[in-house]
Amino acid sequence: MKHIVVDITAHGFGHVAQTAAVLNALDGSNIRFTIRSSAAETVLRERIRHPFTLIPYQQDTGMLMHDALRVDAAASMRWYADFHATYSTRKTQAAVELERLQPDLLFANVPYLSLDAAGELGTPAIALCSLNWADVFHSYCNALPGADKIRDQILHAYAQAEIFLQPTPSMDMHTMLHTHPIAPIAAIGQRKPEWLREASGMPAHTRFVLVALGGLGMEYPLAHWPQLPDVCWIFPDTALTQARADFIPASLFGLDYVDLLASCDVVMTKTGYGTQTEAVVNQVPTLCITRHGWPEEPNLPHWHTQHGEVSFTDWRTIQAGDFGKHITALLETTWHKPFVVPTGARDAAAVLQQQISPMPATVLV
Repeated sequence: MKHIVVDITAHGFGHVAQTAAVLNALDGSNIRFTIRSSAAETVLRERIRHPFTLIPYQQDTGMLMHDALRVDAAASMRWYADFHATYSTRKTQAAVELERLQPDLLFANVPYLSLDAAGELGTPAIALCSLNWADVFHSYCNALPGADKIRDQILHAYAQAEIFLQPTPSMDMHTMLHTHPIAPIAAIGQRKPEWLREASGMPAHTRFVLVALGGLGMEYPLAHWPQLPDVCWIFPDTALTQARADFIPASLFGLDYVDLLASCDVVMTKTGYGTQTEAVVNQVPTLCITRHGWPEEPNLPHWHTQHGEVSFTDWRTIQAGDFGKHITALLETTWHKPFVVPTGARDAAAVLQQQISPMPATVLV
């Protein structure tokens, strides 16, 4: 039986979603999985269908955030400076921990320390992500003292991956990485609009807008939130700090996230891989909040515009409650774009399968 160690950053839900889709596309009958992550166990077991051993493990912090939209560059730089001040020692310890597990393959989305350790040990390694922390870090901290050396160390670590799989649409990445583009990775949900109306007790003509800004906390300006005729807003439970008849907690419906998204008429999100790609493949019109300086812009918004129905706004407009007109227009949108087939998970799984069970070379006679 082959053993795959899977390292997943806990910076938001998107990394778990991408990784889970790939693992679920693998034939796991002859594979033992060890997941190392500080992501919530409930989220991991909800998303990953194969049995696995979980080791709570944090190797990276991504970027420290003020909230789901704003990077705290100063705090991020302090964290990276502290982490890399003892980086050699950390890499040695990471190599000891990885060697103890005796994996046939390391699969990372997208911590870099264990990739560096895999390089030290000669352990085969594959990375997967639509972004990497070296280039994200550089985008925000490049002018700060010591940032260049830190970025170089991170790039060297990522270069230890034999392949860095880039699901479409990915940010531009440094040429030092062994990148390999694949199709989008996104889940297709079951559309159940009648379920939303029945569970909420709303009439048949009600339409639903899912508010989904990611796994990091936001303070929503609920006092200024627009009220639109026959429209209900579905929020994360923790966001609902005040009651209103058209505010509904997501837990009321008891649906998986992707089924909830697919059942809604519009989704509100921010620039970020997971919800934007899932909105496109499930053909849900989207109001997207831009993130100034986030390196997935402009690639991700450009792709979304090409393949989906989307409008863009900024957080200041959301705070002022001046976005009702965007939602109204999106509710009246007719989807004309061709269906996008998200075969990226299958593409990535084939690469992993080939790595752990290589097909013999064809002999021509």
